Amino acid sequence: MFNRILKKYFPLLLLLLLAFSFQSCKTTNSLVKESISPSAPADAKIVLAPDVEFQEIEGDYKYLFIRLYNPVYNSPVYIANILKNGLAATKTEDVPDLSHSAINFNLNDTFYGLTLGGKYNFAEENCLTVEGHKYMKHCNPEKSEQITYALKVTEEEYNNTQKFVDHYLKSTKVKYASGLNVKLALFSIKKKFFTSKEHKQFSTQKYPRSAKNVKIDQDDEKSYLNRFVCSTFIGYVLYNNVESVAEFFDEHNIKYDYLNVTDLSLIPGMTPLFYSTWSNYLEAAKEFVNENEEFAEYLTQ
Repeated sequence: MFNRILKKYFPLLLLLLLAFSFQSCKTTNSLVKESISPSAPADAKIVLAPDVEFQEIEGDYKYLFIRLYNPVYNSPVYIANILKNGLAATKTEDVPDLSHSAINFNLNDTFYGLTLGGKYNFAEENCLTVEGHKYMKHCNPEKSEQITYALKVTEEEYNNTQKFVDHYLKSTKVKYASGLNVKLALFSIKKKFFTSKEHKQFSTQKYPRSAKNVKIDQDDEKSYLNRFVCSTFIGYVLYNNVESVAEFFDEHNIKYDYLNVTDLSLIPGMTPLFYSTWSNYLEAAKEFVNENEEFAEYLTQ
């Protein structure tokens, strides 16, 4: 059924996304920066979150780090602009314009994200050395923005997540499934324009009946899934390793297969730490650590 709908409406969908893309290009304000501090100076390259508070966790704990990006492409006609501006135009919540995501276990610049291009789709991403990455080299690091978030988890969850991600870093099977962006786009358009108000929010939206979350057997190589886009991959990782995330998804019937990038920022406990342009990432991380000494162990660069 879905494939038939996709084939029938794909040209219309493409035209809609192109229209959204041109419409979204009109804005010049940094909604990303304003989401950290509405009073931040217009020329600020670094903004620290004014309040960084986390939920209490019994026993030993650590932090997972999620970096969400607002890439500014060197060419305005680069194909990824369609996705970026389509996401901005179809969002239904007060969230910053973000269109790519990556995960890390410290605050060093090397995060891990899933993108199209390169020998391996899941690979290291460095804001300061974009030339070596097939996706990031198309972006302007002086203008591109990022927000780094932290999620407080038990030490066991931290170790399990790291092991899980390491599995994929060593694997050649995981792929960026660009066709899934069409599925997400159809879902986002439906939510934006054809869904009642009470079902437009992250924890209330309705998903297709075929959507399901999968808990894998991490000791069984064949059980690992291998087709994602960047945000659905991180949702899948968190669902399989962080109990609070799995409970929240199950309670609200949230399906990681339909998560877009900004949805990740709405997961309970996901706390923004700082904003920066890509070229200022390490400087921002150092300023944050200086203000929040608890995080000093996570920054070694």
